[in-house]
Amino acid sequence: MTSRAVVALGIGQCINWGALYYAFAVLVVPLQRELGVETWIVTGAFSLALLMSAALAPMVGRLGDRDRGPAVMQIGGVSAAVLLVAWTLLPGVVMLYLVWAGLGLCMAATLYEPAFVIVGRAYENPTARLRALATITIFGGLASTAFLPGTALLVATFGWRDAVVGLAIALTLSTLLTRHFVFRTLAARPSQNRTPTNTPKASRFKFPTVVGMFTFATLASGAFSTNLVPALGERGVAPTSAALLGGLMGAMQLPGRVLLMNGTLAGSPGILLALSFALHAAGLGLLAFGAAMPIITAGTTALALGNGLLTLVRPHLVQTLFSVERGGMWNGRIARHQQFARAGGPIVVAWLASTFTYAAVLAVLALTFVIAALVSLGALREDRGQAAEDQAA
Repeated sequence: MTSRAVVALGIGQCINWGALYYAFAVLVVPLQRELGVETWIVTGAFSLALLMSAALAPMVGRLGDRDRGPAVMQIGGVSAAVLLVAWTLLPGVVMLYLVWAGLGLCMAATLYEPAFVIVGRAYENPTARLRALATITIFGGLASTAFLPGTALLVATFGWRDAVVGLAIALTLSTLLTRHFVFRTLAARPSQNRTPTNTPKASRFKFPTVVGMFTFATLASGAFSTNLVPALGERGVAPTSAALLGGLMGAMQLPGRVLLMNGTLAGSPGILLALSFALHAAGLGLLAFGAAMPIITAGTTALALGNGLLTLVRPHLVQTLFSVERGGMWNGRIARHQQFARAGGPIVVAWLASTFTYAAVLAVLALTFVIAALVSLGALREDRGQAAEDQAA
């Protein structure tokens, strides 16, 4: 895969994430006003999309393992554009849920999962693979920064329907971009005869531990992002300041990914995972006990850095310690649990905070991340050695 193809795939991921994931937050208020319903009814459609994405993730992963990833992404991109346009023509609560149920399937087909499988199968060398993954996630991390204000501007200028049509056009362009610069290049290359890699039994037994750690991390970070304003409000932060910090979280994820582009830690995914968890722990700890704005800002930054690393570490860890040939299947299983965590985490944390306090909940999460960092170092130590031996061989 050429550098141009990697950049094109990254730009496509930025557009896909922006149109299918982040833009919905801007559409909630105008939809609520037009439909005359409660906010939870509107946001429930997005939760349904996440659940549908979770249900399809393992199947998308298996198709990627069979080199069907490009076809899946193209079908998903075109389908998403058609669904968005249809939504503007037939608005209503029923149509809202039908469209976003379909868009949830498109999320599974067009976001990171199939892209990661394509990259994993394109690179034999772990260092080159990590660099490519880092490049793609750097572009993906810009999605919220670009599409939240961009969609808000479109809605304010043209209304939500025309804004959604604009998102559909962006998805179409993304699909054409990746088809021309990425998938045609892959199709033109002669197929490589890969030697099947048997997954070590130790890794197979440790996979549930990996799933649990990634699911917990997704639950914690997603729940904090959703509860950002009330959680920081408990620390005396004004809603506008809290919203500003939330808007910057996407950009704050990028530095860690940029640093990993040199590939120095390509053979140490366990260390990268532990580093991500340590940053989560530090960030949540500062947010739980800090009162001054600089401390709260530092905590938010640390949490964002850890979350940015986590997105990059998952495909690299799976493809390095388990297998590239079945990486789509492994990643799909993890992604399913992560999507369930994204859907349920905000509610669980909000309920716990209403019973105790956000500070108490954040403190417990910070302590749990410390334990997770230690567990990741211990549980993956043998696999790191196995991966190093495989790489040397």
